[in-house]
Amino acid sequence: MEKLVLNENELAQRWGISSKTLQRWRSEGRGPRFLKLSKRVIYPLDEIQHFESNALYESTWQKASDVILASDAKWLTPRQLATVMGLPMYTLTHPNVRKTLGIPHTKVGKLIRFNPEEVMAWARKWSEEAQANGATLSEDENRRTLLLTLAQLPG
Repeated sequence: MEKLVLNENELAQRWGISSKTLQRWRSEGRGPRFLKLSKRVIYPLDEIQHFESNALYESTWQKASDVILASDAKWLTPRQLATVMGLPMYTLTHPNVRKTLGIPHTKVGKLIRFNPEEVMAWARKWSEEAQANGATLSEDENRRTLLLTLAQLPG
């Protein structure tokens, strides 16, 4: 007869963790769903398998956050975007500069990723605002003005 539930110690042994970890997870609302019958805690096998299947990741950065990036979009790292746009790296990596400039980004745990379409829309808006303020600048002059503006930001 196949076993339909595991107790706390059996599950801890299956995953190679301490039963104290499972206890902490229950108090934090993490881990698989469980049944508590009097003082006995049991985990239905289908809940364990469901939890394990949801814990599968394709890359380590996915694990770093609850944010799931759309797989159809091309996400760029700060270095890639800085190279493409010709901007200094600190404009993309420094949180205060990103916030001040309003550069659209997605935070995935401790990592920052940029959707090129959103950033290009931001750059177009920035250029339009510069032109609305009376500036008639070429693309190269526009870039230099942005760099001068960035240099004057408080660090």
